[in-house]
Amino acid sequence: MGAERLLTRAEVEERTGYKHSTIYDRIAAGTFPAPRREVETGTVRWLESEVQAWIDDWIAKSEVAGRMVGSRAQKLKKTSESAR
Repeated sequence: MGAERLLTRAEVEERTGYKHSTIYDRIAAGTFPAPRREVETGTVRWLESEVQAWIDDWIAKSEVAGRMVGSRAQKLKKTSESAR
């Protein structure tokens, strides 16, 4: 088994496209993997496998770009259908 790679916040931002504030908001909400903190230095790192699992899950739950998702999309769809 290969060694687990540790990711910096900058690497997590690059992989997810999220800024640090969004990452920490999602951690607080329990919807993103929490980092590990090294006790002596306070250095924070994420396990690559956990971040990759989150990305894979996000991909599996997402829709193809170009189609609107969420409640606003449903509302707009209903509005356009009722206008016919």
